[in-house]
Amino acid sequence: MISDEEKAKIKEEIVAKINSVLEKNNESFRLDQVNVLNKADSVKFMGNYRVYDRKNYHAVSGEINTFLKQYGNVEIKSKKIRDSGMKFTTVSFNFEL
Repeated sequence: MISDEEKAKIKEEIVAKINSVLEKNNESFRLDQVNVLNKADSVKFMGNYRVYDRKNYHAVSGEINTFLKQYGNVEIKSKKIRDSGMKFTTVSFNFEL
């Protein structure tokens, strides 16, 4: 099991990296936090972000996915959303350590 300090460090790294990639690609969404689920034998990290400019999606998701995969086996799901005239792609991710 990883320590609380390690969990906090991983959460901060993820938020900083995702927000950096989003900002670099002129996306308006910013990730506030990553959720942590403490299990008996592991810790699960979960989060999601949005990409509003669909032309940016592959560049943004490619860089973020490469970063997240450093933590091991990451489950990543994306879905195109059209909500009240707004179009964006939402991406959720999770992995266990």
